[in-house]
Order: sequence, then structure tokens, then C-alpha cells
Amino acid sequence: MTAGLGIRKYFQDRDKQRLEEDKHLISQFDAAWGRLASADPLVRANAVRTLARLMSDSPRDRQSVLRSVCDLLRKQTEDRADEDQAVADVVAAMDLLRERSSRDELDPLDLANVRLARADLHGAPLRGALFRNAVLSGADLTAVDLRESTMSHAVLRDAAICSGRLDSADLERADLRGAKLRDLSAEHASFAEADLRGADLPGSVLRGSLLRRARLSDAKLDRADVAGADLTSADLAGVDLSTVVGLTSEQLARTVGKAATLPRYLRK
Repeated sequence: MTAGLGIRKYFQDRDKQRLEEDKHLISQFDAAWGRLASADPLVRANAVRTLARLMSDSPRDRQSVLRSVCDLLRKQTEDRADEDQAVADVVAAMDLLRERSSRDELDPLDLANVRLARADLHGAPLRGALFRNAVLSGADLTAVDLRESTMSHAVLRDAAICSGRLDSADLERADLRGAKLRDLSAEHASFAEADLRGADLPGSVLRGSLLRRARLSDAKLDRADVAGADLTSADLAGVDLSTVVGLTSEQLARTVGKAATLPRYLRK
């Protein structure tokens, strides 16, 4: 009997403690969300940092926090010129996205239409993220996981995505002029009608990718693997293909523009 009462008291005390902890978390969340509406970017930045800390303490609120942070980025960058320096709240939001753990996230990050020129997202877990119409020119996306992401119509001029993952991503009509894409894994990705003029793609894996009507003139494709890629109407004008892997005469026959050099095995 005494043992039974002891067990019951243990669970009652534990439930009471959890209730108090929940009340404390709710109070902190409410205060942080309220500060997100502040006119002062430093106050908003502190609110983002508070939410980042609370997010790890309350997994059930994780998706709500991430949606709010994405909304903040969209709202605070929509009127920014590409050359503007990121303000404190935008920097804090990008830090949260870059440093968070992405495990157990059910919904993709919605970052459509954000303007994050020269953003530092090095190594960020962004698998499945929605970047439709986003501006990421000059951004550091080195070693970023962007598998299955949607980046159609995005502006990625001069962005660095070296050693990143773009497998099965959608980059239809994206602007990738001058982008650094060395050692990129982009199997089965769609670059249909994308602008890759002058892009740097040495060692990239483009197996099975869709490059229909992509503009690749003057791109660097040293050692790139294009086995099974759809190059229909792709413009290869001025491209050195001498070390490209997996290119067939059938693929080459569907391209437009005269390549600078062909692989030895395709030279007549």
C-alpha cells in the first residue's frame, strides 16, 4: 500500500513539474514571437536566437518556429537590393537555419522569393527546401544538402555550391551564370532551360540529369560525368569536352553550338 502511494505521488509530482515547464516555455515563446514584430532589427535578432534555443527544448514547436523564421526572412528581404548588407535579424535567421539539426522535420522549409545575396549558408541542411524565385547570387552554399529542393527560376549567379548535393533537385530556368559548382553531385536533377554560361563544373556528377535547352556556353566541364543526361538542344558553344565522362555521340548529336574540344573517343 505504501509503495503504491509512493509511485502515485512520483507521477503526480512529475506531471506537475512538466506542467510548470510547459507554462514557462509557452511564456518564453509568446515573448519571443511578440518581439519578432518589433521595428528594431536587433530586437528581432534576439527573438530569433531565443526561438532557436527554445526549439531544441520543445520539439513539438519546431515546425512553427521554422515557418516563422522563413516568413521573417521573406518579409525582411523582399524589398532589399541585391547589394544590401544583411541586417542583424536576417543574419540570426540564417544562423538558425545553418546550425540547426534537420532530423525529424516533416515539412520542407519554404524560402520562396527570399533575397539573400551573399548569404552564408555553408553546410546548411536544406534538403527539400523551396527556393522558387529566390535570389541567392554570390551566396556560400558550399557542402549544402539541397537534394530534392525546388530552385526553379532562382537567381544563383556567382554562388558557390562546391561539393554540394543537388540530386533530384529542380533548377528549371535558374540563373547559374558564373556559379561555382565543382565536385557537385546533381544526379537526376533538372536544369531544363537553366542559364549555366560560364559556370564552373569540374568533377561534377550530372548522371541522368535534365539539361534540355540549358545554356552551357563557356562553362567548365572538366571531368564532369554526364552519363545518361538529356542534352537535347543544350548550347555547348565553346565548351571543352575533352575530359568529360559518359558522353555519347547520340547525346552530342542533340546539342546545339559547337564545342571547343570533344573527348578523344568521339573525335573523327
